[in-house]
Amino acid sequence: MRYIINVFLVLVLGAVGTAQAQHLYSTNPPDWYIGTDGIMQYVAPDEAAIPNDATGDMIRYGKLILTETYKYLGPESGIPNTYVTSRLSCSNCHLEDGRSAYGQPWAVVWYKYGAGARGPWSARSNQYLDMKNRIHDCTVRSMNGTRLPDDSYQLLSMIEYMKWLSTGIKVADWTKVNHGSNNVSVTELTRPADPVRGKTVYEDNCAGCHGFTGEGIWDAAAKKYIYPAVWGPYSFNNGAGMYRLRTAIGFIKGNMPYGWANPTDTTHQLSKEDAWDSMAYVLSNNRPQFSGAPQDWLYYRPADCAPNWLLKVTQLDAGYESYYPRIKPDGTLTGDLSYPAKYSPERHKYGPWKTPAPDMLVEMQTIQNAYLAKTPRPVFPDCQPFEYTP
Repeated sequence: MRYIINVFLVLVLGAVGTAQAQHLYSTNPPDWYIGTDGIMQYVAPDEAAIPNDATGDMIRYGKLILTETYKYLGPESGIPNTYVTSRLSCSNCHLEDGRSAYGQPWAVVWYKYGAGARGPWSARSNQYLDMKNRIHDCTVRSMNGTRLPDDSYQLLSMIEYMKWLSTGIKVADWTKVNHGSNNVSVTELTRPADPVRGKTVYEDNCAGCHGFTGEGIWDAAAKKYIYPAVWGPYSFNNGAGMYRLRTAIGFIKGNMPYGWANPTDTTHQLSKEDAWDSMAYVLSNNRPQFSGAPQDWLYYRPADCAPNWLLKVTQLDAGYESYYPRIKPDGTLTGDLSYPAKYSPERHKYGPWKTPAPDMLVEMQTIQNAYLAKTPRPVFPDCQPFEYTP
């Protein structure tokens, strides 16, 4: 009976979705919550105020690309090169056209990656993530595609739209803005996330929009998803940020089921167990494979020659290859990929990461601290491997 009901929902949503797509909004408003000081933290700028000049044209075009990405950058776009093979739009993860407080808002993305000179260091990608590189990371991973040219009109237009959205931040310190995806702690999970149990949770709560085979609901005429594919050939690849279980859990607890979830009301959230297990099921299914995975976390941070694998502490709770630390027969922990991973791919992907002992995250932090305490450290580019004996 549950299967029949969910199939009915998929058919109904597919039939009416196109007409309703422009009117469906989540419970996360584009005007964000009032802070403890009583100041509204963010008010979405009025599109009617976008200037009628070259910059305004870029802002409007950037929004189109970000909300209809496959249409404008995919193989059916008519442009000379294809930059995405996923049929997702960027706004499938950055909700409400990038304005939603708990839907990874682009106003905050701009301040984090675009407002500074070069952006933060990414140990995974071995580069500083300025705004251009941050978008490249998404087209290559989340969109399973390639980098756009740095000087392309498409890339620069996307940046202009995000920059324009950032004008809505109303507090002096953007880091104080109540933003994010209602991030959760790895301490929540004291057992492995269970994709088998998660299949039932998914079918009960998610399949009505995303389908029993994760295919989503596709509007062929508009060349965009009404409800995105969550696995399969047109979804994000296994190098994407959403492939990290904790990131995905934070997103769905704050935003899913769409139109019902409310990050400030626990009665309108999936339970802790249901959230972890349903997303474990989603991530257990087939999806495009990121060809650049073996290069992630190789090389060194220029600032201090820290090996990138040592900087993986905040990403250790993920199914990303390559798995660190590696372990030598004598117990020495290393970044040398010729040795086996100390922990199984399943534990990296599904946890638990803190129990049973040893605590994986504490262990990696200990290794990192040991390197940072080492003096003198080599100077870039003459960096050297580092190993740790517990």
